[in-house]
Amino acid sequence: MHQRRHPSSRPFLAAPRTAFYHPARQIDAALTGLERGVRRAEGVGLVVGPPGTGKSLLLLALADSLADDFAVALSCGARICTRRALWQAILSAIGEPFRGIDEGELRLAVVERVRGLAATGSGLAILVDEAHTLPLRLLEELRLLTTIPTPLPAVHLVLAGTVALEERLANPRLESLAQRIGGRFTLEALDHAETCAYVRTQMKAATRQWETVFAAGCDDAVFQVTDGVPRLINQVCDLALVRVADEGRARVLPTDIESAWADIQRLPVPHGRRPAAPSAVVERPDDEGEIEFGVLDGAVSAPLVEPPATVSGSPVAAQPGADPWAGPDVEFVTEMHSDPFASCFAGDDAEVERIVRDGPQGFTGHGSVASDEGRRLATTLARLDHQEAGAPPVATVTVDDGDEADDVDEGMMVIEEDVVPQPSPVSSGRYRDLFARLRRGGG
Repeated sequence: MHQRRHPSSRPFLAAPRTAFYHPARQIDAALTGLERGVRRAEGVGLVVGPPGTGKSLLLLALADSLADDFAVALSCGARICTRRALWQAILSAIGEPFRGIDEGELRLAVVERVRGLAATGSGLAILVDEAHTLPLRLLEELRLLTTIPTPLPAVHLVLAGTVALEERLANPRLESLAQRIGGRFTLEALDHAETCAYVRTQMKAATRQWETVFAAGCDDAVFQVTDGVPRLINQVCDLALVRVADEGRARVLPTDIESAWADIQRLPVPHGRRPAAPSAVVERPDDEGEIEFGVLDGAVSAPLVEPPATVSGSPVAAQPGADPWAGPDVEFVTEMHSDPFASCFAGDDAEVERIVRDGPQGFTGHGSVASDEGRRLATTLARLDHQEAGAPPVATVTVDDGDEADDVDEGMMVIEEDVVPQPSPVSSGRYRDLFARLRRGGG
């Protein structure tokens, strides 16, 4: 039976805890700057950083620092998608009634509370985590709260999110909010020295010592596998402690860190992909020193990705084992049974009528146009064919040119020696490939 340990005594926990706050350089500078900005009403505070770098912990620490002098509303933007939900989240965080009230009255309740706080020299600090998930209209509503008329600014806004938050603030609709930003702070992964200090802070906060539990080189291994991301550091160290305890050992080794990381990163094979055959290095006996890469005996070589099946150029349902994402980046899919561009030339008259000649009588009923040079050449070729094959002379079809050449232009037929086959219908797949090549700049 596993011994139960209270979460507060675990040194490495994925959830942020202010008691385990480590004052790394960037997060501590952001905490100091944001607290100063709120107390001095310098404007909207902005925190940007990749996932797992401590934005949620920063907002928790800021809320604790401001709780004695301000009403603090800490909420997660991922849970807010309507104005009503926004007002309810704020009122719930500051202990005001929010159930069974319509949207207009909710907003008035927030405004009245802000004015009451301003009258006492306090204010409302709104801290929004995952702010990059908020719709633009809700970001604009938060800005409008900062413009409530009071003797001194009473609403202080802090937004934290990923780089996508800065991209949203570049939207022209949020220009007024972007102009009110008084402090920008960025959180990044820890470097090697900060990672070593971070893991020791976590152990000390849990009343334990890093050196007594983790063997030498474990901190280097932690930094190598996690790249200094605090959330990943907590995950890999916590799993390493669990595995060592299950095995009845007292200390964590660097190999335990690597093994725990391998377990965390073990993801299922994506649907539709087959594992590649195991590769091996094979030496050729006839070429000394030459090495080739191949597959083991008995292994079946198969591509990781199979092209999608098509019928007349249109993709069909993927077969078992096929990758549904394989194929060109852009596909031209349509149900075409005729030339899609035929309508563009529907009003044009055919200038040349082409008929396949089956024999000398194939042109019965059709006029023809031929030059004197062409007739002489046809007669010479027919004579040569007759002499070589011993066949009767080939009949030729001619027309009397008449006095005016223009009189025989209309309705006449040009005789061609080479028979041009009728073009086959173009499938939709050919057009799809054409557009794909044009998009890539190919010929």
